[in-house]
Amino acid sequence: MKKIDYFIFTLITLIFSYLFSGPLSYILYYQEQHHLFLFGNANLSKHLIIQGGPLSYMTDFVIQFFYYPWVGSILFALLISFQYLITSLLCKHITRKADSLQLSLLPALYFLICYESVEFPVSWIVGVLLGLLVIWAIVCIPFRYFRWLTAVLLLAVLIYSAGPLIVLVTLLIVAVPCFFARFVTHHIKNDKTILLFSLPVLLLYAGVTFYFFVHSYSTRERQMIEAGKCVKEKDWNGVLAISARYQGTNQLFSYFTNMALYHKGRMPYDLFKYAQPAGVESLYFPWKSDSRQSEYGHFIYEELGYLNEAHRWAFEAMVVFGETAPNLTNLIRYNIANNRPLVAQRFINILKQSLFYKKEAIAYERMLPSGKVPGLKALSHQEGKPARFANVMNLGPELRYLCERDSSDRMAFEYLMSDLLLSNQVVRFVENLGRIRAFSYPALPTLYEEALYIYKLGVDEKTFNSLGFNVSKQTVNRFNAYYKLLKSGNMQLLKEQFGDTYWYYLNFTSPYGSKIINK
Repeated sequence: MKKIDYFIFTLITLIFSYLFSGPLSYILYYQEQHHLFLFGNANLSKHLIIQGGPLSYMTDFVIQFFYYPWVGSILFALLISFQYLITSLLCKHITRKADSLQLSLLPALYFLICYESVEFPVSWIVGVLLGLLVIWAIVCIPFRYFRWLTAVLLLAVLIYSAGPLIVLVTLLIVAVPCFFARFVTHHIKNDKTILLFSLPVLLLYAGVTFYFFVHSYSTRERQMIEAGKCVKEKDWNGVLAISARYQGTNQLFSYFTNMALYHKGRMPYDLFKYAQPAGVESLYFPWKSDSRQSEYGHFIYEELGYLNEAHRWAFEAMVVFGETAPNLTNLIRYNIANNRPLVAQRFINILKQSLFYKKEAIAYERMLPSGKVPGLKALSHQEGKPARFANVMNLGPELRYLCERDSSDRMAFEYLMSDLLLSNQVVRFVENLGRIRAFSYPALPTLYEEALYIYKLGVDEKTFNSLGFNVSKQTVNRFNAYYKLLKSGNMQLLKEQFGDTYWYYLNFTSPYGSKIINK
């Protein structure tokens, strides 16, 4: 069966296309969001002057097409599948023997497993494919001495372009099937025999690959990336739906979930229905020079209108990840809203050099004269007041500052109250509870009542009455039931019935212990 190579190539291309358009689609999205190909001599020159730069340039060129998921899935599937086809054809060309063991397929299957993680660079498959094409060009040269001379020159260029490690791996990918075809399975010549020999081998490869694929697949990584995508698109229902399926605890997931809870109007009611493993740091990221966190910290400040701080986070993300489309877009938006058109224009000029973000860049350019960006509103400058430096380690003071500036800022209020609840600061929570009168809640939110009742149990009646708030009879009855169950020691039932209450958080899950922090 002379066309078995093409049959396998077609089959794995279809399978890989399905995987990268479905279960592994988040991989392509992540890569596209972290790479940006720019047309222009400056970008090309920058990549040509360093070893490995040309490969990085070609990789960015390929990744830009991941902008369209279906195009990206087919393209990426072809990149991996062509590695198999070219290797198999090279084996036949060099040894005049078929790759009966289908060893040419193993690297493609290995790449598939590797690309279940966003950490594995796309440059590997691009570099290997480039190396295989160079080897193919060399072996096709008919004149022996000219072939050797060309081989030396092309391999030197390849080592500079892709790096010696990728060149070495590519040579091994070709050498192994050639060795086995020449010295181990050379006696298998009949097409039917080759087919009969290949079928059980292919079934073995398929079974082993399936096993490793399933055991290497990271559902959590996929959910994390998809939740981040939902946040960017402001799909808050999507965030909560993913959060409900997420197994385990994670600060980033809590950060996303809490933003979604606020936007759905459920933060004062459902905060403790979701894990808050990091306490107040479930609401924001304190600045710890963590490269991973740098690309997410801007979200909360953007939502609060604290655009100077959002700009700082976006710039830090650009330092870490480079001039990617999300980083450039954020810097453009923040600078326009903060009336810095010249700075915004600089980033617009960069984004305009891309293929798929050029129209977006032009749209932002039209916003420069007005200084207005849909969905963004910067804090107004207060004349006569000194400049204020943001507290990058603790969001609490910033939330109080925002509430004092604008008593109608509901997001700042709810985040401030959540910050105080999560940090066990019940007394400060009660001191700030009066701010709720600026809003039209139908009744005191459940979690606020639960915290207020804890405060009531620790003060005299006169002190409590001076607050002007009451605790409903329903909340009192629920607390009595909670306390009774707590004393009984039935912790499983306690968690099932009261695991989403502030009382349970304060007693069992708060990272600050079970004590109330007064000040």
